[in-house]
Amino acid sequence: MNISILVPTRKRVNNVKRLLQSIHDTALHSELIEIIFYVDHDDQESIDFIQALSNNSKIKTGIKLHIDKRDKPGYIYEQLYKKAAGNIIMTAADDIKFNTKKWDYLVQEEFNFYPDKILLVFGYDGLQPPGSIATHYFQSREAIEKVGYVMPKDFGYNYSDNWMTTMYRAIGRLSYIPIYVEHIHWGAGKAPYDEIYKEGSDAPHEESITLYQDKERRDKDIEILKQGIDENLCFYDRYYEEEFPL
Repeated sequence: MNISILVPTRKRVNNVKRLLQSIHDTALHSELIEIIFYVDHDDQESIDFIQALSNNSKIKTGIKLHIDKRDKPGYIYEQLYKKAAGNIIMTAADDIKFNTKKWDYLVQEEFNFYPDKILLVFGYDGLQPPGSIATHYFQSREAIEKVGYVMPKDFGYNYSDNWMTTMYRAIGRLSYIPIYVEHIHWGAGKAPYDEIYKEGSDAPHEESITLYQDKERRDKDIEILKQGIDENLCFYDRYYEEEFPL
């Protein structure tokens, strides 16, 4: 496996269908991609649906299921990472859709540009200003093992992407590439405002804000990443200036 996509989902079977279909329609090598779903133990509909998908031999994309308690995203992604086989890890959600052909090739090529693999790769999400915040980002296994997390495990549903963006921007390894991973979010008028949003990303997140403001802690992780950088390589953010394929 080259790319592992980590996806928490709850009571959104239609979102799971849309996500899988978009991968099938756009990826150059869907057989080299796996999706690992985290489903709460009380969400039987999603459990049954994803188990059926994992047993469907017609689906080229690898599918794994992790059933667990309801918890913070930091814990969730940590558990999903433990099951991941890919050397590139995507922190994703069930309300995204891949719109760019060969996006998997473009992601892989970006990591190939840096032999030390210390970078954060992301594309346009249709919600945040282009190039501003790395939502639904890709990391290498090498970088994750160095800092010890996909995202800090004590984060809630917000500000972890700000943390990761700030950290990789500080080392000059934030790569914004021409792929459109659409965030089909209610805030953009693309989805209904359901209970999952209300209990998740829209719930109070003062604790996450406090964590994000812990500059001393983040600076320690920045130094760890810097130690893994090959100083003979280009030390700058790579931004594409051409228009994105929306």
